[in-house]
Amino acid sequence: MGHDITALIVPEPFDDAVAREWDVAGVPLGHGLRLVHISDSYVAYQQHQRGVMTDLDLPNDLPDDFPRGAVLADLAYAVTGRPAVTFALVMTEYFGGVGEQWAVAFADGRRVAGVADVNGALEVLGVRAAAGMDAFDTVGLSEQRRAPESLDRYWDLCKELGL
Repeated sequence: MGHDITALIVPEPFDDAVAREWDVAGVPLGHGLRLVHISDSYVAYQQHQRGVMTDLDLPNDLPDDFPRGAVLADLAYAVTGRPAVTFALVMTEYFGGVGEQWAVAFADGRRVAGVADVNGALEVLGVRAAAGMDAFDTVGLSEQRRAPESLDRYWDLCKELGL
């Protein structure tokens, strides 16, 4: 079975009403974290709608479809109510155990240098791996296999807007 997600991971507390305003949901993970499924088209649409056209400070070696929009920092702040919230952006593409993953983490409004994988990003968020597990499995990310179909509509919305 595959594992193909792109997500924002934020600490709790999490405001579900604000998340609905942003058209997302927070999936509870272990260790007081919430996973928010996103896509590059969702980010492009939100940037357009909210007038935030800048990008986050990201490494150059990320895939082209890795979300870059600074609107994601606004989303992290909005759903947590915390200014300069610590958050992570993660992306996985696995099938049959073979694939890749990418991640970045932000703390106090700045990208944390040296974070390139999901486990490293989760450690920035305070996750310590349980015995015999890595941070990825400790918080239950292995159960989040794919993005919800509700994100698919953002491809069409972006196309309609010429984004």
